[in-house]
Amino acid sequence: MIDELREYHFTPDAWHTYWALFQDLCLPIRRDDYGVLLGLWHEQVGDTVYFRHLWRYDSLDARAQLRGELIKLDAWRNEFLPQAGAQVSRQCLQVLNPRGAIGLQSLALARYLHLYRCPTGKAAALIEQLGTVAQRARHSLCGVWATEFSDPNQVVVMTAQPDAPALDLHPGTAIQTHRLQPLGVAPR
Repeated sequence: MIDELREYHFTPDAWHTYWALFQDLCLPIRRDDYGVLLGLWHEQVGDTVYFRHLWRYDSLDARAQLRGELIKLDAWRNEFLPQAGAQVSRQCLQVLNPRGAIGLQSLALARYLHLYRCPTGKAAALIEQLGTVAQRARHSLCGVWATEFSDPNQVVVMTAQPDAPALDLHPGTAIQTHRLQPLGVAPR
């Protein structure tokens, strides 16, 4: 199983237009037929709105197959994509390998995204430490992922608390934290 974290950047005006399109077109077209939607969050920093959504697939091959099927849909290709794409300033995606049980209930509590950028070869040790922290229940972890693409030395962590889990970090590890505002999902 893999997860895909998609991130889009918008101006505030473009964000409002896009969000309406996402609710009115994207979700009704996709439902959970082309990947399972695990969560939606946004964050505004200055004049940039960041929209993140997390999708689950059985495998990279399944993702490729489902994305191929999705692009064949007239409503997706001719209605949603042209209107939505015009609103997006920047788009990034990451393919993530879940570490531990990550479900809808735990992700519903996620309010912070912590990105650990590790020196080469040090991500596995950090993930092991995170497992120990979770077992001791010292930190409210909502999800932990090893990054497959684009940076294999990055670990993605979602928490309910603002502080990143306290770990014995290797020198050179950097942490970037983002505040996540959960978004309600329209009935699909």
